[in-house]
Amino acid sequence: MKKKIPYILSLFSALFAYGQVTLAVSDVKEAKLNQRFKLTVLLEISGENMMQETPLRMPDLSKFDIIGTASEQNTIVLDAKKGDAVNQMVYQLVLSPKQAGKIKFGSVLVTVNGKIYKTEPFDINVRDQEKKSSVAVNTDEDNIYLNLEIQDREVYKNESTIAVLRAYSKDYGSFRRVGNIQIPKQRNANFRTVSFAKSEIETSAGMNSQVIAVFIVFPSESGNVEINPIAASISNADKVEKIKSNPVRLNVKKLPDGMPANYKNAVGNFEISVIHKNASEHAEIEKPVTVSVKVSGVGNFESLHLPKIVESSDYISYAPKITNKTVASRNGLSGAITADYIVVPKKAGPLSITFEDFSFFDPNEGKYVDLGAKSIALNVKTPQEIANEKSTLEKVNDYTNIVLETVNTPVLQTNNLIIKDTEKNQINWNIVFGNLALLFGFVSLLFVVLKKRGKRKPQLQKADKNFVSIAETEELIRQDLGNRFEENIEYLKKLKENKEFQKFFAAYEDLKNETKKANSLTSESEFNQFIEQSKGQLLAEKYRALSEQIQFEKYAPVPSEESLDDLLNTIITVYSEINK
Repeated sequence: MKKKIPYILSLFSALFAYGQVTLAVSDVKEAKLNQRFKLTVLLEISGENMMQETPLRMPDLSKFDIIGTASEQNTIVLDAKKGDAVNQMVYQLVLSPKQAGKIKFGSVLVTVNGKIYKTEPFDINVRDQEKKSSVAVNTDEDNIYLNLEIQDREVYKNESTIAVLRAYSKDYGSFRRVGNIQIPKQRNANFRTVSFAKSEIETSAGMNSQVIAVFIVFPSESGNVEINPIAASISNADKVEKIKSNPVRLNVKKLPDGMPANYKNAVGNFEISVIHKNASEHAEIEKPVTVSVKVSGVGNFESLHLPKIVESSDYISYAPKITNKTVASRNGLSGAITADYIVVPKKAGPLSITFEDFSFFDPNEGKYVDLGAKSIALNVKTPQEIANEKSTLEKVNDYTNIVLETVNTPVLQTNNLIIKDTEKNQINWNIVFGNLALLFGFVSLLFVVLKKRGKRKPQLQKADKNFVSIAETEELIRQDLGNRFEENIEYLKKLKENKEFQKFFAAYEDLKNETKKANSLTSESEFNQFIEQSKGQLLAEKYRALSEQIQFEKYAPVPSEESLDDLLNTIITVYSEINK
């Protein structure tokens, strides 16, 4: 484009200069009906205090088909010491006359420092096409070209606008050779692809066009922002060539005054909500819960800042897991972004978890909207309070589950019979009676075993008791089993492979409890002290780190397989040392 400027200027027949402003248009005297021609407008502004107040205003073009547009802006420094420079803009139109005869091309207008500058109108003599058949010879450059069209060139900072990439060619087959569309990378604008699907081919004035891509553009700074050309590849028989679209200039407006103190870059129309996941379960002191903040609507989801959780001495919170579910369309970027926080209550009773204030700018209304601070109330209870609230049947189910998890039966079969707390409001009586029948069978089996042992060892018949309770039965079975370390490790591996994350952590608790019992320990503090005294300070530190990692991964919103692999390796290393 820069090399063509001297040649373009030599074609100008109408040239008007008013002081430090030069506005000129190329003089096209002849054209053919339904065939395109290029018309170029040149604007030069020199002087430090000269300000262009309006874009170039074209005359009435209703008698022409506008095939495409392109523009380029340059700054020519005349004297760097004095600060003399010329801002030069070259604007090019590709037009096709709709009718034969003489067509007047009117004045091009622009306002600089309150003064209107214009070019002189001129006539274009449009001739009918020759009836004899002739084939126009097109160069590769003229065979197909790209044009980037912006739906709205005047937007606010971070407001979206639609960009349509259209290909033009006289040859239908040329469109099949276009591919590998490359979006430019620039610091002052963000792109989101709507579609790379090609539209139906349209024909107008002998020229074919096809939409080959649609994007959403978010300008990230105010002022004049130029969108860089979008490139595409043209596949020929022997080589692949690259073509580029025209650059497009946006007028990005600053956000108005009155910005709220809590405003954090959101432009669009949004809603915010806070929820407690697994709300059917009791919130227990020192036990993690998942609290989520969700921002939904339409706008700049890629660059807005989510409200953070407010710190408090009543709870501890960890870095959130962000989930982005947005869809780009011609109506904008819509959907939702969710931040899942792991929160550990530090006190019992009513607890309010609060998030920061959230506000956004609505470009349609031209005003800020403050949604305020969102919070959620929890009723945190102690383990004793939760136990007291359970019904007798729930306690029986809990105790049955404990027995099923600890007796020496095939692990994969008995785990299927565990009654979940989340289903306590919908009691399955078949499972309850099945568990009780299974428990009765175990007790009967123990009676038979003890009776046979009594016959072999007469001295044991001197015992005063002739009744064995469930707790005593469980203790006898545990003593008989011992510490099933290898079996538990294999079970953990199986659960990890099957992605049964909840059962994985429950099985780890079984391993820890059996290890404690094998060493005649009851509390966690005793276990820590035992490891430190008998196994050393280093292993004790590894066990504390493992416990923290278990807590974090157990209550993570979505446990990952990679983290569980590391976790399982750590469990095997630590407990192998403990059981030596």
